[in-house]
Amino acid sequence: MTELQIREATPDDAGICGRIMFDAFEALATRHDFPIEAGTPEFADFQITAMLATDGIYGLVAERDGRIVGSALQDERGKIVGIGPVAVDPGAADAGAGRALMEALLARSEERDVAGVRLVQTAYNYRSFSLYAKLGFSVRELLSVFRGTPRGSVIPGAVVRSATPDQIAGCDEICRQVHGHDRHGELQHWVDVGTARVVERGGRITGYATGFGYTWHAVGETDDDVIALLAGAEEFTGLGFLVPSRNTRLMAWCFDAGLQLVQQSTLMTIGLYNEPRGAWLPSIGY
Repeated sequence: MTELQIREATPDDAGICGRIMFDAFEALATRHDFPIEAGTPEFADFQITAMLATDGIYGLVAERDGRIVGSALQDERGKIVGIGPVAVDPGAADAGAGRALMEALLARSEERDVAGVRLVQTAYNYRSFSLYAKLGFSVRELLSVFRGTPRGSVIPGAVVRSATPDQIAGCDEICRQVHGHDRHGELQHWVDVGTARVVERGGRITGYATGFGYTWHAVGETDDDVIALLAGAEEFTGLGFLVPSRNTRLMAWCFDAGLQLVQQSTLMTIGLYNEPRGAWLPSIGY
């Protein structure tokens, strides 16, 4: 077997990386009888293409005999780096590509002296969990994935509206209060795209969401702020949205609102991690 080569991903790699991503997630989900996280081949292609075209997203591919057998991307737009998606061709799953890609990403983060690295891992994927644990990641949170259309929950006095550029500084401050760091670059991007929302109570911003679904996150001063954001969502894209399973109030709201628990995931970290102070929803990145 020839040696594995790791190189930086380019936009031209998006097509093959999207196909490998879908194939990898389809094989895993089918084996365990769960929904396919990547959705469809078209969505996987769209996601990888969009990420490789976004400033601050860094990607690697693994090649053998000139053929791409895996890829891994990470969001470098803040002090905390979020890894994902990581995908290896099902036909090359035991050839070390996943470990090589992860080691290369971690080496890059060490060279960049980032504050911390995080990822969200599918709980039933014991192979990836074992790899990340061996690489030094710590388990921080069990996450529950919900999907569906919430029924009739309104938080009195809460108003949800589209986020505007002049509100970013206030949203950053809420994120710092909850997590100890902001996600400014990510928030700026989604405000520009138009998916970001803020919740206002008592005439001031008390929370925000970059969007609603797998690739977006939210923070709020209280559970009511995040509930107001969720209740105002038109839809949840992708597999659903992620909820910290230890948050009894948010979990109860999801069940009471008629949402379906789809699967569970694990938030894992290396480096800086502050226990959140407030309500929050992670993205699939972190």
